[in-house]
Amino acid sequence: MSLAVAGVAAFVPSPATAAEPDPVIGGAVFNNPAGAVTAQYAIYQQLARIIDRVPAGETIRMSWLDFSNPVAAGEADTAERPNLVERLKAAHQRGVNVQIILNYGSYDDDAGKRFYPGLALAGELGTDVAASSFLMFCRDKTGCIAKQPSYGVLAYNHNKFLLASRVVLNGGASVSNVTFQSSGNLTVWDAETAFNNSITWSEASSYANYVTYFNDQKRYGPLATGDEDYYHVGSTNDMYKTHFFPRAATDGNPGQTSTDTMISVLNSVTCSYKGASDGLTHQTDVRVVIWGFSRTELAKKLASLAKAGCWVDVVYAGGPSDDPYKYTSENVVNALKAGGANVGLHSCAVSFNGRALKPHSKYTLIDGQYDDDQIPRVFTGSANYTFSSLRGADETIVRVRSADIHRQYLTNFYKVRDTCSGKIPPS
Repeated sequence: MSLAVAGVAAFVPSPATAAEPDPVIGGAVFNNPAGAVTAQYAIYQQLARIIDRVPAGETIRMSWLDFSNPVAAGEADTAERPNLVERLKAAHQRGVNVQIILNYGSYDDDAGKRFYPGLALAGELGTDVAASSFLMFCRDKTGCIAKQPSYGVLAYNHNKFLLASRVVLNGGASVSNVTFQSSGNLTVWDAETAFNNSITWSEASSYANYVTYFNDQKRYGPLATGDEDYYHVGSTNDMYKTHFFPRAATDGNPGQTSTDTMISVLNSVTCSYKGASDGLTHQTDVRVVIWGFSRTELAKKLASLAKAGCWVDVVYAGGPSDDPYKYTSENVVNALKAGGANVGLHSCAVSFNGRALKPHSKYTLIDGQYDDDQIPRVFTGSANYTFSSLRGADETIVRVRSADIHRQYLTNFYKVRDTCSGKIPPS
C-alpha cells in the first residue's frame, strides 16, 4: 500500500490522536475477553484511532446493529477503553461529516428508555439524512434494506462497519478509502465476554462498494418497502471482495442451496491438491469460528468436504445448560458430526471470572486449493450462518485473498479453539 502525503494541513490532531498509535491498516485486530482491559477493548481502540485521524472535510460512515456503550453520559474516555461517542462528537466538531445508521434495537430498551449513544449522537449530528452529518435508525422491526421476516425472525440491520474517506497518520502520511469491518457490536458484552474480530484496509473499489451499500441503506431505511433480493457482489479481482445482503431464494425456500453464498464458496474448494511450490500432495483445511449456525445444508456441505479429504474444524458458541443448541442448532451439530474423523467440533462457553466466554466472530478460513489457485482466503464480516442472516437482514461478508491476513486469523483461530476446548486456560 502506498501512502501519499496530502492535505495534512487540514488535520489538527487531538491530544488522544497524538498520544495513541496509528490504526492497523491492511491487517486484523482481535479482542481477548479474558485479557486485561487493553486486550478486551482492542477493537474499540482500532475504531477510535481511525475516527481520531479523519481530517476536516472528510466523511465517516458507520452502520451497526448495536451501539449501546457507553451506557451514560460522563463515562471516561481513555486510550485503553475509548468512549466512541466522545470520539465521534469530536470528529464532527472539527469539521468531519459523520453519518451513522443504526438498527432499530439501538433506539431504546424494552422499557422505552433511550440508549445513550443514539440519544447523544442524534443531538450532536441531527437526524436529517439530507444533511452532511446525521444519525438514522432503520424502521422499527425491520432492517433498512431487508424488511421481511425469515423463519419468524424479524428483519434487522446486523452490519458492523465504518468507512473513512481519508485518515492522516501520525507521521503525516494520508490514506484514503479506509474500510473497517468487524464481527463485534459496540457493547460491553462484545468486549468483555465475546471473542470478536475486525479487519481494516484501504482499497478504492471495495470502499466504493461499501459506500454504495451505505447509501442504499440510507435510501431504503425510511421506507416501508425494501429490497429482499438486494444481493450485490464485488469484483473477484479485488483483494477484498464484498458481498452485501439480503439475498432471496429463487424458489421461495430459505434453505435453497444454490443461493446460499457460503455453500457456493465451499463448492470452489478441492480437498486434495499438488502444492504449487513443492509438488507434494496436500489437504485443504477449512476452519470456522461462528456465533449462530442454523443452515443445515451448509453444515452438510462442510461434512462432505471432510469426507472428501479436507480437514474441517468448527468452533461454535455453546448455549446454556438448559438450551445447549440455542445458537447452533442440533441439526447442524449432527450434520457436522456425520463428516467423520476429519471434523473437529468445539462447543464454546468458557467459564471465566463469572462470565461465559463465547465466540462472536463469524469467519471461515480456507487454506489449500480454491478454484484455480492456492492463495489462502478469509471470509469474514457481520453475517452468521443462519437463515435470517442470509435472507432477512442487512449483512456484509468480505472475502480476503491474502496469505498474511490468513496467518493472522489462523493464530486467532488456534487461540479461540484451544481456549474453548480447555487445551489452554483463558488468558
